[in-house]
Amino acid sequence: MKKTILVALFATTLFACSTPAEKAASTETDATASSCVKEGPDVDLMNKAITAYASGDWAAAASCFSDSATSSHNNDTVAMKMSDRIELFKKQRVSSGVVVDAGTPNLEVVTVPTTNEKYKGIKWGHAWITFKNTFKTGEVRSSLTFAMFAIKDGKIIHEQVIYDTKGLQN
Repeated sequence: MKKTILVALFATTLFACSTPAEKAASTETDATASSCVKEGPDVDLMNKAITAYASGDWAAAASCFSDSATSSHNNDTVAMKMSDRIELFKKQRVSSGVVVDAGTPNLEVVTVPTTNEKYKGIKWGHAWITFKNTFKTGEVRSSLTFAMFAIKDGKIIHEQVIYDTKGLQN
């Protein structure tokens, strides 16, 4: 009796720990699967966008976004075109002379199933960043920032960024 129970327990453990055969990826399975990843091409895309912003590499930043991408910051009531947001960043950086360090952001990309056509194929990137801003005067201020990125077809199509503006003002 003990041997039968041990064999059954062993077989159950063996089957429970084995990995299922690779399934062929398809749009159908992608649309119904949920995942959360901390590495991969979408995480790399977010990291590139954040790093480009911090370094003031506006061409690299723009390359991360689709041509029709939009951007909302804090309590914006209307999203602006990302290309306009980048132009705003350029002007702010020139006038303030601030040097920005993004440190090591905490990044993840989440995929969730949806039946809403508007959101099909979109992955949701989340970033928690502590920006360190060094002003011309030498004063250093930190700003904790949360960013959400809607990613589709290898480009960011929308960003929603929330931060405390006190860390940005001199």
